[in-house]
Amino acid sequence: MTLTNRNLTASEQISDLGHKFGKIEQMAIIQTAPLLSPEERLARRKLMVRDAVSLLTLFLITAVIFALTWLLYQSFDSHRRELGQRWKARGEKAMSSGHPKEAVEALRSALAYVPSRDSEIELATALAAAGRTQEATAYFNTLWESAPGDGMINLQLARLYARVGNERLAVLHYRSALDGTWQGNGYDRRREIRLETSRYLLSRHEIDEARTQILIAASNAPDDPAIKLEIAGLLEQANDPQSALGIYRALATRKAVPLAALEGAGRTAFVLGRYRIADEYLGRALSGAQAANLPDKEEMADRDMLDTSMHVLLLYPSWRLMPHDRAVRIVAAKDIARNRLADCGTTSAAAPSKLASLVSRWEQLPPRITLLGLEQDPDLEQSIMQLVYDTETLSAQVCGPPSGNDALLLRIARNPDAVEQD
Repeated sequence: MTLTNRNLTASEQISDLGHKFGKIEQMAIIQTAPLLSPEERLARRKLMVRDAVSLLTLFLITAVIFALTWLLYQSFDSHRRELGQRWKARGEKAMSSGHPKEAVEALRSALAYVPSRDSEIELATALAAAGRTQEATAYFNTLWESAPGDGMINLQLARLYARVGNERLAVLHYRSALDGTWQGNGYDRRREIRLETSRYLLSRHEIDEARTQILIAASNAPDDPAIKLEIAGLLEQANDPQSALGIYRALATRKAVPLAALEGAGRTAFVLGRYRIADEYLGRALSGAQAANLPDKEEMADRDMLDTSMHVLLLYPSWRLMPHDRAVRIVAAKDIARNRLADCGTTSAAAPSKLASLVSRWEQLPPRITLLGLEQDPDLEQSIMQLVYDTETLSAQVCGPPSGNDALLLRIARNPDAVEQD
């Protein structure tokens, strides 16, 4: 135990001696290091300050250059946008003034300054209006590839393809325009496109498809007389006078009745053989103050239809008449038709054989027909009038169109029940 303690004491003493020698060595190094003079310390401080100022100066110069560059760019960009807007406004003004060629050049300049989708659409529209169909088609096809659901682009493509006679693509893009997206009031735009599509289909003699589109537009049309008159006119072109008549008559119930509605109602009723209605509306149209503004040709056509309607009603043996008056008209119609048959039978060698069945039916009538007998025999009245109608119809086929009262009876024969229909 004593020896171990002595050894530990010796090691501790060696460690103390090492620490003492280390401190002495450090003190010696400190004493031998050179000390800076006040002038050197000042020079060192100035050098540090100068370096800091230089760095700060470089930073400020960089900031100023950046600010100037940014201001110059903003000024250039503002000027560029101003020029772009100016050229765009010129192009739009030229288009509204009916000068698409000038609009094309202005809009090209606008795009060079400020490229935008709206300007591209306006340029393509101006190209189309200027008759540069191929360029316009290429432009719109490029726009369509990036936005195939855009209603305006599809509409323009439909018009371009319609212009060159490509019916398949024209109809395809018209339908896409109907289903496409529109800015603003898409409801009104779709109705306008549907009517435009129907006009195109009518020009291609696609009557059934056109009528379908018009009827859809009619079912969604607002209560606007101008729009309803347009739709009714298209329905007439689509061989649907019945639907057109319904629209015209509805417009004729308004307080301020459009003259076109009265004319349209009379005209379509006349086509349908509803001569009582035609007489009513054409009479109203021509007796009103607005009739003075009608073009001469239009007024003459209206008066011809009115005159024909009035004479048909005077000749027609209506069930609304007293029995005696109706019998008088039936006898008159019988005499007119029999004379027509006799005249027709002498026109050609083939006529008698074609009319033989009619001649046989005439021979089967009672030899003497009196007014009183007709009044008391409704079946005989019906038989005579049916024979009259068949005679006028077949005579027209064999001997050509009739004139005078025969022409009026032929009109009645086409649809006798419609003459006085409400």
